[in-house]
Amino acid sequence: MRHISAIFLLIIAILLCSCDSQPIEPFELSVADYDYSRAYSILYKVSNQKLTVLFRGELENEKDSILYTKTNLPVKEIRKLSGINLDSLGVFYSNPCIADGDIKVYKFTKNGKTKQIQVQNYYHQELDLAIEVINDLVPEELQMYHNKEGLISSLKRCGQSQIRMSWNDD
Repeated sequence: MRHISAIFLLIIAILLCSCDSQPIEPFELSVADYDYSRAYSILYKVSNQKLTVLFRGELENEKDSILYTKTNLPVKEIRKLSGINLDSLGVFYSNPCIADGDIKVYKFTKNGKTKQIQVQNYYHQELDLAIEVINDLVPEELQMYHNKEGLISSLKRCGQSQIRMSWNDD
C-alpha cells in the first residue's frame, strides 16, 4: 500500500512539474496608464520574455524614458497573462457617471491578432488580472493605481455602464 501511495505522489509531482515546463503561448501586452491632469502616461509592456516600464511625457519635445526593466519573469504569472482570451474582450468599457479619473488603454497581441481596449473608471475581472500581475512584478513606487473596490462600488452606484464589443457596433 505504501508503494502505491509513493507512486501516486510521484506521478502527481511529475504532472505538476510538467505543467510549468509547457511553453507559454507568445504574447505582448501593454497597458498605458494615463494622468491627463499632469500630461503624462506610464506604459507597462510585458511579454513572455520581458517587462518594461516607460514614462511617456505628453508635452511637446518631451522624450520617453525607461523607468524599469525586468527579465526572468515568473512562469506562473506570465502564463496567467498569456491565457487571457482576446475574443471575450470588448474594445471599450466605461462608467459614464465619472468623468476623467482612472483611464487605461490595453493592447494585446497574441496569435497574430491585436486588440486594443480602452477602460475608463470600470472594473473588468480579466483586465484586473493584468494589473495585479504587473503590480506584483514592479517596485511599489511604479505600481499602477488601482482601486478595485472603489471601481466596483462606483459602478453599482451608477447603475449603468457603457460597453462596446467592437467599434463596428451601432
